[in-house]
Amino acid sequence: MADARVGALPVVEDDHVAGVITDRDLVVRAMACGLSPRVRVEAMMSTDPVTVEADTPVQAAMHAMHTIRARHLPVVDHGQLVGMVSFDDLFCFITGQLGELAAVVDATRKVSGPFH
Repeated sequence: MADARVGALPVVEDDHVAGVITDRDLVVRAMACGLSPRVRVEAMMSTDPVTVEADTPVQAAMHAMHTIRARHLPVVDHGQLVGMVSFDDLFCFITGQLGELAAVVDATRKVSGPFH
């Protein structure tokens, strides 16, 4: 995780997402409990993860994260893992969209003058 600079990894078993392990899981469940570094991932991962389909709207993915209090979600396409999305990914996307909208409004103001 440190080498890849990620905070969460999906755990896949038999071609489906069986769980997610986060940096927080490692700290809280392993290090804080004094577990051996050789403990298996399945002992520390969160099971029955919430996933989102690749075509899920950004707002729905953010709502899912909020509901389960997670910062990462596995992304699937017909049950097959295709990636992970983080809160930061979604936040950057939304702020980019807002920036584009602000540019359109600014350009419109310059062309049409002040709004009344």
